[in-house]
Amino acid sequence: MRRFFRRGQLDAERAREMQAHLDHYVDDLIAAGDSRDHALREARRRFGNPTAIREEIYDMNSVPVFEPIVRDLRYAFRMLRKTPAFTVIALVTLAVGIGVNTAIFTVVNALLLKPLPFPEPERLATILTVSTSDRGTFKRPQGLDGATFLALRDNATTLDVAVQGSGGWGVGVNMVAQNVAANVRQSRVSANYFKVLGIAPFMGREFSGDEDRPGGPAVAMLSDRLWTNVFARDPNIIGSAIELRGEPYTVVGVMPAGFNAGYEADLWTPVRSSATGEGGGTNYALYARLRPGVSWDRATVEVSHLASPEMAKQFNKDTNVQCWLMPLQIAETGGLRQPLYMLWGAVGLVLLIACVNVAGLLIARSGLRAREIATRMALGSGRRAVIRQLLVESAVLALAGGAAGVGVGWAVLQELKDLSVDVFSFGYPVTLDGRVLALTMVLALGTSVLFGLVPALQASRVDVQGTLAEGGTRSVAGGRGRRARQLLVVGEVALGVVLLVSAGLLIRTFLHLRGLNPGFDPSSVTTATISLQDKRYEDAVRVRRLFDDTLAELRRQPGIEAAGVTLGLPYTRLLNVGFGRVEGATEQDKGGMTNMSYITPGYVEALRIPIRMGRSFSDTDTTDAAPVAIVNDRFVQRYYKDQDIVGKHIRIANAVREVVGVIGNARATASGLGGDSSPLIEPYAVYVPAAQMPAGSFKQFHVWFSPSWVVRSSLPLGTMSENVRRAVRSVDPLLPVARIDTMGSVQDAALSSQRFTMALVAGLGIVALLLAAIGIHGLISSSVSERTRELGIRLALGASNRQILQDIVVQGVVLAGIGVAVGSAGALAAVRLLESFLWGVRPTDPATFAAVIVTLLAVALIASLLPALRVLRLDPALTLRAE
Repeated sequence: MRRFFRRGQLDAERAREMQAHLDHYVDDLIAAGDSRDHALREARRRFGNPTAIREEIYDMNSVPVFEPIVRDLRYAFRMLRKTPAFTVIALVTLAVGIGVNTAIFTVVNALLLKPLPFPEPERLATILTVSTSDRGTFKRPQGLDGATFLALRDNATTLDVAVQGSGGWGVGVNMVAQNVAANVRQSRVSANYFKVLGIAPFMGREFSGDEDRPGGPAVAMLSDRLWTNVFARDPNIIGSAIELRGEPYTVVGVMPAGFNAGYEADLWTPVRSSATGEGGGTNYALYARLRPGVSWDRATVEVSHLASPEMAKQFNKDTNVQCWLMPLQIAETGGLRQPLYMLWGAVGLVLLIACVNVAGLLIARSGLRAREIATRMALGSGRRAVIRQLLVESAVLALAGGAAGVGVGWAVLQELKDLSVDVFSFGYPVTLDGRVLALTMVLALGTSVLFGLVPALQASRVDVQGTLAEGGTRSVAGGRGRRARQLLVVGEVALGVVLLVSAGLLIRTFLHLRGLNPGFDPSSVTTATISLQDKRYEDAVRVRRLFDDTLAELRRQPGIEAAGVTLGLPYTRLLNVGFGRVEGATEQDKGGMTNMSYITPGYVEALRIPIRMGRSFSDTDTTDAAPVAIVNDRFVQRYYKDQDIVGKHIRIANAVREVVGVIGNARATASGLGGDSSPLIEPYAVYVPAAQMPAGSFKQFHVWFSPSWVVRSSLPLGTMSENVRRAVRSVDPLLPVARIDTMGSVQDAALSSQRFTMALVAGLGIVALLLAAIGIHGLISSSVSERTRELGIRLALGASNRQILQDIVVQGVVLAGIGVAVGSAGALAAVRLLESFLWGVRPTDPATFAAVIVTLLAVALIASLLPALRVLRLDPALTLRAE
């Protein structure tokens, strides 16, 4: 530290030598025809103010430690202002690299790293089952059956437990309050649920044990959002009556603002657990909190002892089942970890490419600053001081890029939220917080070292006498500097290949899935989904009347071609049931499993599903008519291949039904029967007239599925939305429409996960491509600047513009070619991680690799050609005279 406090003395001889170099430079400019004033200005521009440099070096060697840093900061800002083009390019590059990392880390932090928003979240748990059979050992978070929950609730001494019941998919339930109908999201939970999570009600109380039993009082707790939007924060809401699913409920509590247990519910009602009905299957999600002083090992032993015998009944008798506790956060985020970490790795590559790019720009810039650095060192500045100064400049650049990266990260985060609406069901808030901002600053400082250290070290190795003696501008480290930049360009091109190949494969997968024949005509089709999980619509007659009356009202409106109702839309999950053969049944083949949906007349016509054989349903297929069914092509191929099925009979939906028609295959999601591992399948399906559904089936099915109205019309969506709502209101004013979409939107939602992954990786690939182009352009541009004298001599000696351009451009293309070769080898290894995300395309797809290679080489050619065209404007005589 003594060197920062001692008084430094200028080397008079070196100062005189420096002044002599300045004088010679000014004389050369005057001899070349410049005025003295212009020559002095040019000398100051190239070397700086010699007096100021001498004073700065004197102070740098003689003042306390922090003052040189302050002076370095001022100098860094001056130098960055003097080169606006470099500064802007570097800032944009860093802002993009840091910004995408900030956005992705925000998601990773909120979902995987940040503790759950409950008191002592590390003591919250759920159930993990380990089942062993001849097929192997499987570990997975598991829902509970009612008997297991009751055994744990009544006998566990190490933990408190609660459960959340299952419900329908994607559609809420109907609520009527103050004569206004609304569709709300309901969560059914057990008593003790809020206590287990550690969150007390804002107003009122939570459920009692007496309310959480079959036949108990009907009560509800409201979310702060519902209390605000529907009840205007009425302080007297406790004790008020609402109608939920057609039944009266009493409000007993309001939860605090922001409460969220991973699923954004509008209200909560008692689940009324039992060992039968819903409780007979693994339909309950367990929440458990370890009691004070209880270890995880002790609680796990007790859970295994109490829960395993009950859970074993849900499996085959040949399967050994053990139950264990799993931390709740791990269980809720298990399905997100692999894709999020892979995504974080991809954006890490983008940040690395950005750092490589800025490092290349700094090395190129250090070549242009060779005389400035040589001047500083000739006037007494030590190598450490030069390195410190250059690292301070890098830090200023990186911190400014980090600040801009926060803004970029926020914008990217909003896009991520929009893209992931139908992808991530994990409902906890994802926001920028102190941890994210801290990581952003750490990234900024870390990148400043990453991209600034090597250029600073190379710049400090300047040959002072040789550089000051030269008339032209040379690279600070000569060939070493050029080689370092070339290696950096090769590296960023190689990393870009990995990202672009991954993006190309995901794009081709998405296009493959999007281009699959849907089996119907989705254009000009509007869908409206309504929850009928309602006490008023448990009666089959009431449901049929609702269908008939609303369809009649719709068909009377102008512009509507056809309309019908279905239990399951195409591109959604379907109901799985068993069926039996009638003709030709054998002991070995009595029937099997199939997808089933009820439909009304007009449904097939509204979607224009082709009729292969027989007929569609008509208004004559009523309750009193002979039971009938329609099957699709896949059902025939699966169960009646090479047979004429029309006229045959199958046993399904509590009746023996005649097959009266065969229709085309309307695609569904992979949760249905009849597909492979693809996200979209052609399911084998049976369709039954809604008018012939057995009594009681509507009540059962509508717990899990909500019917949808399908309308073909030339009218715009806004008009159709109002027409549908008006038709429903005319039949039942207190029945809300849950959701209205176009059929195209339903298709898009089915591929939301693939679109999300594709859009992210494709965006990162485009960024990598642009950064690679900037890197190649910067390398060739600096090469042209350094070789100006050489190129002028070659032109003066007769070299053609074409020869000069070819020499320059080939350099960039060759480097890109080497990077492409290295990157292709890396991509072959990396894309193996994507296999589970690919359908319809191989990981080693040659077309994708070829497209990426051609694209990168074309970009390299353009990026090399643009700076090379500056050669065409060179005047050999002026170039040689200037040197």
